[in-house]
Amino acid sequence: MNPDALATLHAHLLTALADPPAETRRLFHGRGRCWPGLEQLTVDWLQGVILVALFKETEHLDALKHTLLQIEWSRFGVHTVALQHRYLPQSTTEWLVGDAIDELTITEGGLRYLIDLGKKQNSGLFLDMRYGRNWVREQAQGQRVLNLFAYTCGFSVAAIEGGADHVVNLDMARGALS
Repeated sequence: MNPDALATLHAHLLTALADPPAETRRLFHGRGRCWPGLEQLTVDWLQGVILVALFKETEHLDALKHTLLQIEWSRFGVHTVALQHRYLPQSTTEWLVGDAIDELTITEGGLRYLIDLGKKQNSGLFLDMRYGRNWVREQAQGQRVLNLFAYTCGFSVAAIEGGADHVVNLDMARGALS
């Protein structure tokens, strides 16, 4: 991460939010290695909440915060901006704008999901899997679905909505399905 990369992030976010999505979306996916200097970063739109996930410690942390705080978030309907330090053992979350939020109901594909913010490493819905959930929903009619990586059952919700006859959820992660 460097000043040029942060300028790219700033411009990308302003473009992505010029017409804010009605539903939850990943706005920026640096981990896809398309954005030099931003490979350790994702930015999610959670319908009024911006969640920035930083996956690697950086010497430019203050510059990143400064870049984020320069955006006039309220102009885009954003009331909360969170910076999650995924590289730390507890994935500590800093609330840069607005108050801390523990849980939030978001919408994707017309379906509602309850996610956790700031308490765990993951919010409960992996936004980069949106197209996969859409595919499952489209293919599920009359099917029996076994979700072996259920976590919070996002794919299972999509399968049920798509008309699956039977859905079974399994996950070996301790925190899943509790």
